[in-house]
Amino acid sequence: MKNSLFRILCLVFMVASCSPMQHVVHVEMRYPSKSGLELAGKNVAVVQLENDNTIANPFAEGMADGLAFALEQDYGTGEGSVGIYRMRVSPEGRYFSRDTLLNLVMDTGADVVFLIDTVAVKELKMGGATSVAVKTSVDSSYISTGTLPFTMNLYCYDAMDKNDKVYTFKGSSTAVPFAYSDGKQADDEIMSKAVASLPEVGFEAGKTVSSSFKSQWKHEQYSVIYFDGSQWYKAVSCAEQYMWRDAMDIWLGLLDTNDLLRRACAEYNLAVASYMLGDYSLAEKWLDLSDADNKLPLSDGMRKRINARK
Repeated sequence: MKNSLFRILCLVFMVASCSPMQHVVHVEMRYPSKSGLELAGKNVAVVQLENDNTIANPFAEGMADGLAFALEQDYGTGEGSVGIYRMRVSPEGRYFSRDTLLNLVMDTGADVVFLIDTVAVKELKMGGATSVAVKTSVDSSYISTGTLPFTMNLYCYDAMDKNDKVYTFKGSSTAVPFAYSDGKQADDEIMSKAVASLPEVGFEAGKTVSSSFKSQWKHEQYSVIYFDGSQWYKAVSCAEQYMWRDAMDIWLGLLDTNDLLRRACAEYNLAVASYMLGDYSLAEKWLDLSDADNKLPLSDGMRKRINARK
């Protein structure tokens, strides 16, 4: 009886060790922005229309700089990677048209162009000086803040977007220019300082505008499959550390087998890795090969994820 039980336990262990096992990898996945635009991996340019308005123009310049800066920070493309261009406004210009935006794409060499139309501003009004909480010098011991209502139109064209259309975004808000002083300066001096603050105020407004175009992130779980064996374990370890290319190299080496189940599992893992690296066409090809060898229970769920990204 004991010998029979031992043989049964050995058989169970052998079956388990030869069966595929799953390891769950937790990932923060990037999704398109709230606007629906997907900017990851694309070259972006910001174009700002200039005019002679001494209030609106410096504010719009700051807005363009702030928008570009925020996009660089979000997409990790590095300072200066988003090109900033100034263009003189023309009364005959149709800046909202696809042809105009397409020409700007070609001129800038970008994949995506944001065009900030001339910002419409109302009267800049300044309030009285109030004492600052922490005084650093006599000249900046007081601050005057003002209000500058503005309206802006922002156009965007993505040459890689299959919809092939111009996206239009409109908004109105109130900027808050400021001026530091000793509390005794004349109104015209305060106004001059407030105007000088407009690029900085516009910069913050541009960062606010960028929120509609920043990536959305979601916590997701993905499974990779492994068998008993050092190479399988090593590949799982790479996946756990998000070293997807290293994991792919190992799984590619595991394809040389006549065991269709093991090959299908390696191919499935290659589909997951390709997906993680943003190559959805390659992910689909690997999943097709996996299904052809031995369709796995995880396959349909992974295919849905791939199709949603295509």
